[in-house]
Amino acid sequence: MLPTRLPRVAVVAVVALATLAVACGDLTRPKASTPNLELDYSVYAMTGAPAGVTNAINFFAGPARVDAAFSFDVALDLDSAGQIKVYPVRAVAGPLAGTIPTRVGLQKVGGTFESVRSAPNSGVYDTITVQPIEKGQVVTAEIIQQTSLACAYSLQGSAMYAKFVVDSIDLPTRRLFVRHVIDGNCGFRSLVPDSIPTF
Repeated sequence: MLPTRLPRVAVVAVVALATLAVACGDLTRPKASTPNLELDYSVYAMTGAPAGVTNAINFFAGPARVDAAFSFDVALDLDSAGQIKVYPVRAVAGPLAGTIPTRVGLQKVGGTFESVRSAPNSGVYDTITVQPIEKGQVVTAEIIQQTSLACAYSLQGSAMYAKFVVDSIDLPTRRLFVRHVIDGNCGFRSLVPDSIPTF
């Protein structure tokens, strides 16, 4: 009696798991839980601005300062012609780049800030090069926090993604007006504000 009963139990278990998978979606694919956040603020150029002002971006907190702790993701500057320069944190660190626990790579993308709905999954996210940009140029960022356990065991990936744009500049005060969206879910590339990513 036992040998004929075991296959029936196995079939019932398989059917139950299949039903659960259909009802709940793919059991092996993690779901995002944090909505994407959009921030709108201003920072000053890294050079030529008053002491003590914010002159960098931390994608998880907004305006930040260039400091010896390297607690920022990118810094912004203006050259003598008013051209915007974007410095990933490791470009500012120079010879200390290998000691920075956060790796931020940048990639310019086409389109308006609103039309860029996800971070590219091809192309190069440059972690070292200082990039010149124009007002309105959208830049996507790949952020990997190498000492953090937040994404270390994520099946979706170890990076988080953001996009930012400089909308306008006040040249006399060397102030830049910025918007950014951060997707704080490990491995998800969606950059639609105020939504929980599905990809």
